[in-house]
Amino acid sequence: MARIRQRRDRHFIDDQGRLYWINGPDHHCYLSEQRQWRQGLSFEEILLWKQCAPSGLVSQRFPSAQAACEAFEHNQVQWNLDLYLRHMGDEMALQRGADDYKPTAIKDLEGRDGRLRQPPWQGTSTPPPRCDLSTRPAPTPSVAASLAASRAELPHQRRRRRSGAPSL
Repeated sequence: MARIRQRRDRHFIDDQGRLYWINGPDHHCYLSEQRQWRQGLSFEEILLWKQCAPSGLVSQRFPSAQAACEAFEHNQVQWNLDLYLRHMGDEMALQRGADDYKPTAIKDLEGRDGRLRQPPWQGTSTPPPRCDLSTRPAPTPSVAASLAASRAELPHQRRRRRSGAPSL
């Protein structure tokens, strides 16, 4: 009897450490085995950083996700190899296996809060400090006026005109 050790939404890990995904609509779903290529990541890190891809092994259809999980735990799953899914998984593994890979969700999160996320497989070194101009205090009105005056007095020595018009 196989046991589901951890489950989150449509993903689960069995007692052997293999990862599976419940695919398809809730009323007509199937199981798909997932390959992992990085060792030492937690279940949450694997899912968050998308460090898995289909192996090509798929099950028969089930009337619900719960039925799929129960069939898995009672060894009632009939596995077949889907070559198209295997090929797609190979392509995903190539892309996601790059050391600098970041899923779109992570990139969007970094864009919203400005904090860089380091992939867990790159160790725990701290990111370099960065200067955020929006956190600097605004200059007082007299300092701002003197800065503007000093900029106006000193023209740029090598200023060139750049336009889209061709030179004659």
